[in-house]
Amino acid sequence: MKTAPLDLNTLAAAGMHEVKNLLGQLTLSLDGIAQAGCPGATEQISGARFACRRIVDRLGEMLTLYKLEGGHHAPNIDAHSPLDFLEDLMHEARTLTAGRFTIDLQQDSAPPFWFFDRELAQSALMNALHNALGFARTRITLSAVQDGDFLVFRVSDDGPGFPQALLDDNFDAPRASQQGTGLGLYFANSVAKVHQNKGRIGKVALANDGGAVFSLYLP
Repeated sequence: MKTAPLDLNTLAAAGMHEVKNLLGQLTLSLDGIAQAGCPGATEQISGARFACRRIVDRLGEMLTLYKLEGGHHAPNIDAHSPLDFLEDLMHEARTLTAGRFTIDLQQDSAPPFWFFDRELAQSALMNALHNALGFARTRITLSAVQDGDFLVFRVSDDGPGFPQALLDDNFDAPRASQQGTGLGLYFANSVAKVHQNKGRIGKVALANDGGAVFSLYLP
């Protein structure tokens, strides 16, 4: 019996998944080297771990986009503590920075709980963190506030800010620029838009305020 040819999209998704797993194993190996102590190589190991994590996260974003746009992934909306969520994100960011940046968490304005897909939101905000780590001078701030009927997660840095072309973008498609491919912002916007509640739809907003400010609005 002749089998049907494998769909190229399915093949690409499987390949990305395998590469993602292999890079995850490499990251764990680098973590082990860092913990064992290797004098004179701390900065290089930190840079390699950061690069591996960016690749792993980007492959994860592509897989998620493939599932979202193909109708194969429904958001897993549940109640979460925004503050606990950001604390986990902060600890992960500090692991990546190896002390090169100060990571702050603004805790006073976060609502006690909100309904959202934790995994998707984490992926979107990790992408924003990666960008901040690439441009921040010394400090990155994470925060969560309630703005009307929306929960707003923010990642702010003290770098040069976003270029005007990005501030004017609506993120409806990836657009290459000197800042990158635009895939990360397109992914974050796609994550935001699958969060819907009583006619309200999530969104992404960029601003400059003493540096770049990335905001993820979830209804």
